[in-house]
Amino acid sequence: WENGNLILKNCFDFTSFDGYNFEYDITVDGKSIEKKIVRLNTKPGDEFMLTPSVQLPPTCRLGCYITVRMTDRDGAELGCLQENLGVEAEPVAAAAQPLSLTEGEFEITAEGQNFKYILSKQTGMFSSIIINGEEQLAGASRLSYYRAPTDNDRNVRALWDRTNIWQGENFDCVFTKIYSCRVDNSRVVFDASSAGVSRKPFFRFELAYEFYEDGSVTVSLDGKIRENVIWLPRLGFEFELPFEKDRFTYFGNGPAESYCDMAHHGTVGWHGSDAESEYVNYVRPQEHGNHTACKRLEIENSLKFAADNMEIAVLHHSIEAIDKAEHTDELVKSDKTHVRIDYKMSGIGSNSCGPALDEKYRLDEKDISFKFILSV
Repeated sequence: WENGNLILKNCFDFTSFDGYNFEYDITVDGKSIEKKIVRLNTKPGDEFMLTPSVQLPPTCRLGCYITVRMTDRDGAELGCLQENLGVEAEPVAAAAQPLSLTEGEFEITAEGQNFKYILSKQTGMFSSIIINGEEQLAGASRLSYYRAPTDNDRNVRALWDRTNIWQGENFDCVFTKIYSCRVDNSRVVFDASSAGVSRKPFFRFELAYEFYEDGSVTVSLDGKIRENVIWLPRLGFEFELPFEKDRFTYFGNGPAESYCDMAHHGTVGWHGSDAESEYVNYVRPQEHGNHTACKRLEIENSLKFAADNMEIAVLHHSIEAIDKAEHTDELVKSDKTHVRIDYKMSGIGSNSCGPALDEKYRLDEKDISFKFILSV
């Protein structure tokens, strides 16, 4: 895509484009605004330029993209490329009026029409979210930093977990300490830190919640990772929902799983799925089901999440169960739906038999700033 034109180049050495179909689809916020099939007879090395007639908007909510697919005579897809058209996306923001809170000895309650949130002052996390009288959580939310190690993590996992009790940061067993909790009208701010069991804190942070009358909550996480800490597997929030709340739609990279170093096979747009379909049957159970470049996640008849950029996963297996299982027949399905809303996930790499993960794909930044909006 260049200056409003789509340029197709034949990179074959001997074959023309005669007999192949090229379909381009221009989308705004996931909705198609121009879609055409083009047939070309471009010789090897030649270029062809198309000028779509549609006018792009000055701004959008989720993003503007062009997706080009190349298919053969039988309709089989031979190639796909998606490009962001550079239209500025409006930052995610709450639009309702602030909501007054009720503070108790151990809990903070935010209640409005058809919804009720309860925050624990001891953990800084949601202990209950009720919509229309129905509890949405099957367990307290939590901040977490671990993933079920992949085969490619075998050489670094000893620095992450309790494989070697003298060596790792113990990300697989993290405790959060709350130093203070401040309530100011509609806003709650926790000053806290996270540390692996028997380790000094690796993350010192401020976690803030801003509640609104329409039932939405802005969650902001700002903090600093200790300088001498190994790069993190991931960093984000986990929500446990009842098992049956497992169908969802999302705006992000799909439909297959994706990671920061393994994403070109997908396209950004609206996708629908369920927790069962997200399972990837690796020979040895390991991390799976992640989606990058996400801006929306909507659990059917339950919670909704919005961010300028996040990574998400919706699974019927907990991180702990996947990590524990050595073989697929040992993998125990949870009686809950596990939802991850992540700031970032480190890449997959090839370190089972290849080089260590490239630094640009590691979650190794020290200053963390992440915001998302939770709504009902």
